[in-house]
Amino acid sequence: MKQRLALSGYSLLCWLLTPLVFIRLWRKGRNLPDYRKRWSERLGHWPEIPTGCLWIHAVSVGETIAAQNLVQQWQQKHPGIAIVISSTTPTGSQTVHKLFGQSVYHAYLPWDISYIQSRLVKQLKPRMLVIIETELWPNLIHACHKQQVPVLLANARLSEKSKKGYQRFSALTEPMLNKLTAIAAQHTPDANRFIELGFDEKKLQVTGSIKFDISLDPEAALETKKLKQQLGNRPIWIAASTHVGEEEQLIAIQAKLRVKIPDVLMILVPRHPERADAVGGLLYNNHLEFARRSHEQIPSADQSVFLIDTLGEMMTFFGLADAAFIGNTLLETGGGHNPVEPAALAKPVLMGEHYVNFQSIVEAMHSEQAVIITHGNEDLLSRLTGLLQSKDLRDTYGQRAYLFHQKQQGALKRLISWIETLADISPSAPANTIRFRRVEQKSDDNFPI
Repeated sequence: MKQRLALSGYSLLCWLLTPLVFIRLWRKGRNLPDYRKRWSERLGHWPEIPTGCLWIHAVSVGETIAAQNLVQQWQQKHPGIAIVISSTTPTGSQTVHKLFGQSVYHAYLPWDISYIQSRLVKQLKPRMLVIIETELWPNLIHACHKQQVPVLLANARLSEKSKKGYQRFSALTEPMLNKLTAIAAQHTPDANRFIELGFDEKKLQVTGSIKFDISLDPEAALETKKLKQQLGNRPIWIAASTHVGEEEQLIAIQAKLRVKIPDVLMILVPRHPERADAVGGLLYNNHLEFARRSHEQIPSADQSVFLIDTLGEMMTFFGLADAAFIGNTLLETGGGHNPVEPAALAKPVLMGEHYVNFQSIVEAMHSEQAVIITHGNEDLLSRLTGLLQSKDLRDTYGQRAYLFHQKQQGALKRLISWIETLADISPSAPANTIRFRRVEQKSDDNFPI
């Protein structure tokens, strides 16, 4: 009874907040106009999609990139089973189209209202829903459970902080978790936290992180080589996926680095490209000349920052850098971002002290001296100086990161096998005879408030 009341209260709250959600989307559209488009999808009116598809929910950019190899290998093994990828942000949508083009369907995940989710699941009739990493919506999961659609939380991670948050609303979250068909956890600590929340350990496996199974894009490697030739032998470091309040500190560090290494170049990659104008203002105010990627500029000798305001090129710039700092780790409110990509390229990896979202991976890397955890800005400055001035030091930390990455691979194969089992699909099944017609969603399809 208590659990039913909790779900009813949550559903009522979703209804009441709906106008505020769309007002927020409209306001965010001031900086990123795509937030004002395709609103009908957010109310469950999706383009025509074939039934019996594999539904993958990847909330935004990071989760979509993590799912890239899963999607591509699934398409090779099961070319007759269509894939639909849902996300919640325009940058996530742009990443889907950049990575997969017309080979998959994409739509925005609807706001979590019970009848909307129930209607969508009934119309879609997916073979299975695979949720990448963390995004759990009670009414969506309830609708799938009620209509006997398997739901797998894949590449799942759960920090201690998030676990405590779930525990505060246990009447809602515990039944939601136990309506999941299975959880594929990244690491043992993540699995243990799900069990502590009441999840049935018989439905849980530790499969590892599929982010270690990333493939290196030949086109990215060619672009890296081209840029390297254009930039010459300048020492280069990258600050990747940075956030508000963090760029100021990193820009100050770059200013100090220039005193010691005059030709040093900083590649600055804000997590949200729509903030590029604001970050450019910070650089201007700190008297740092910069080139901007979206303007197709190449940094000249007197420009000490390369501002990246495009999507889908992170591996190109990790390849270009001599050392890689992972953003969202300097501020106490931060939680970190993925340290795996530079490790796959044998780059020294640096992070601040706040990486709770990737705690298991970072702690495992740290135990093998495959990541440098910095303590304060002066320590970060000192570490960067040492790495940029010493090739031997760069090679040592880069190889440690690379070897750690290599040892962790294999999660993707395990995950695909489990999806096939849960969705009752034979690994050697031939392509089925689904026929479908793509119906493009108009870019100006807005829904009035």
